Amino acid sequence: MSSEFRVFKAAMGIQWLKAGWSIFKTQPMTFVFMYIFIIIVALVPLVAPLLQLLAAFASPFLTAGMYMAVLSKQQGKTISLADILAPFSAKGRRLHLFRLGLYQMGAIILLTLLADFLFADAFAIMQEASSTQQPDELINALLASISMSDIMVFAIAHCFNLMAFAYALPLVFFKGETRIFTAITQSLKVFHKNMAPLGVYGLAIALLILASMPLSMIPLLVIIPISYISFFVSFQAIFMPVVKVQSEHDESTETVKQDGNDTGRFDA
Repeated sequence: MSSEFRVFKAAMGIQWLKAGWSIFKTQPMTFVFMYIFIIIVALVPLVAPLLQLLAAFASPFLTAGMYMAVLSKQQGKTISLADILAPFSAKGRRLHLFRLGLYQMGAIILLTLLADFLFADAFAIMQEASSTQQPDELINALLASISMSDIMVFAIAHCFNLMAFAYALPLVFFKGETRIFTAITQSLKVFHKNMAPLGVYGLAIALLILASMPLSMIPLLVIIPISYISFFVSFQAIFMPVVKVQSEHDESTETVKQDGNDTGRFDA
């Protein structure tokens, strides 16, 4: 049976982002270094192409490790960079993350084939470009070979891929969903039902990324870790039963419980 989930109003997207910032600032450098570690692993294939598959399969484990660090901070614990590797030793859940990685690899292959089909002319122009060709001529030729409809088709396919796996990963790792296709379907359903808050959340992240461009994208070292944290907060809000707790300092504090165990809190 698929996991039940909650539906929120649009304004909740900003609340998730605020909660992400609140958690991030408790140990900012640790989260920044976790993100840098994820980038390094993703760039390994550029240096050692033979490790491309290894880097690809490590991605869901590292993302789950970031989420586990968020959970630890919600429980008042101190985290370290090594915590991002915790999912590799999580018995009973490693196999399902690996299977999810296989599905993600298949999706990436399909996207690559789609890009080859849609932008074949552009790739051919780039391969045939000579060192004597003027940059503006090359750019004009590339723009002429790409249609807006092809860009839209690829963008839609890419967004569909992101939505399919976004909540599938925490569902598999934290909710124990062993049926990968069910987790993917559930992730898509959540995006459909919570289109308003997730749309606001995504727009806010996009605006922050655009604002970082004049600063050589350096603020991404803060923005992207916050996006990881806040997205996991959204997962907790949507999928984990919530029990409100009275607090003298913050009446909005909520304790999230799953399977009878305290799994942390979020300010959403």
